[in-house]
Amino acid sequence: MLETKRKTYSETNVVTIIGPGTAVNGDIACKGTVRIEGQVSGRISSDDTIVVLEMGKVKADLSAGQVIISGQVEGNINARERLEISPKGKLIGDITAPRVSIAEGVLFEGLCTMDPPAPKPPQPTTPIPIKPAANEI
Repeated sequence: MLETKRKTYSETNVVTIIGPGTAVNGDIACKGTVRIEGQVSGRISSDDTIVVLEMGKVKADLSAGQVIISGQVEGNINARERLEISPKGKLIGDITAPRVSIAEGVLFEGLCTMDPPAPKPPQPTTPIPIKPAANEI
């Protein structure tokens, strides 16, 4: 049986922090986890996780493996694996993710499309030659 490796995402392996009192206007692209405690306007993309903490305010489109929102986001979300919005989170924008968790009491205005992850194309196989048994010759 062929096993497919699934990427694991980590909200604790933070490589970029936009701290409280910091305002960023522009695009952010990161290979690791991005944690936002300040303000960001523009676009944010990560190969791993984007975490918007309670004091974070974002006016941007977000694209990552997983997105976790506890603060305020105004923009569209594209999460390849999952989106989580905690009870104090606010999202005004559209969601595209295969798995979505929205806590009770969350403010969410937008559309939600739950697309499954894109299947990987099958790997080409090489035919294995079969030799006839000695008694079949």
